[in-house]
Amino acid sequence: MKTNKVTFIFLPRNEGEQKTLTLHYRLFFLLKIVAVLLVVLLALSYLVLIPRAKRYTAYKEKIETYQTQEAQLMQLLEDVNHMKQFNTYMRELIGLDILQDEQDYSALVPESATQEKDRYLSVTPELPPARGLITNKFSSGPKRHYGIDIAGKIGDPVRATADGLVVFAGWTPELGNMVVISHPDDYISVYGHNDRLNVQERQRVRKGELIALLGNTGYSMGPHLHFEIWHHGLAVDPLKVIPEYTVKN
Repeated sequence: MKTNKVTFIFLPRNEGEQKTLTLHYRLFFLLKIVAVLLVVLLALSYLVLIPRAKRYTAYKEKIETYQTQEAQLMQLLEDVNHMKQFNTYMRELIGLDILQDEQDYSALVPESATQEKDRYLSVTPELPPARGLITNKFSSGPKRHYGIDIAGKIGDPVRATADGLVVFAGWTPELGNMVVISHPDDYISVYGHNDRLNVQERQRVRKGELIALLGNTGYSMGPHLHFEIWHHGLAVDPLKVIPEYTVKN
């Protein structure tokens, strides 16, 4: 006699009462279809979806890598643009072609300074280059003044604000006897209006070393030191870098 039910009999391994489960045939048929669909979905996931997910993850990682490289490239281009601006500014000050053929300014930083910068006690220009009253502060507005003026007496010592290499030491129409020092980590310090220079180009100097004597040369209204700090091609307010000036002023 046909029945519309399906009975499952569960036999225990040990002695015990056997158990039965009775399902309506339609329910059993439905469960069987669900089981087949689950098996098919698992097979599709293994053969199709999982490989696609792996490829998607790989593509996503590549895109993130490309985005990171693009951001680094944009930062590099911005740094190069800043260096070109600094290049132009230095040409105007010096009136000489110290950066020939528009080469990258980083070429002025010697390999020896890069290789040995770990032994430097200070990378950031932080030592006051001269003692005296600040008579003119930093300004990047229309009346640009990319440094500070430190009043003093002719012959007062002017010292290197950090370890570095002298990349220019000579006469300029605007700043008179000027010294430019390249420091590790793309720092540049500029010392203008000196009476006499005590260093030469390509000379390595240490922080606190005497590099010039304060003067009144170039376009100057009185004895003082014009001092600038540049970082990655951008002018930096020395009052924000040198703690002693920050406290006193």
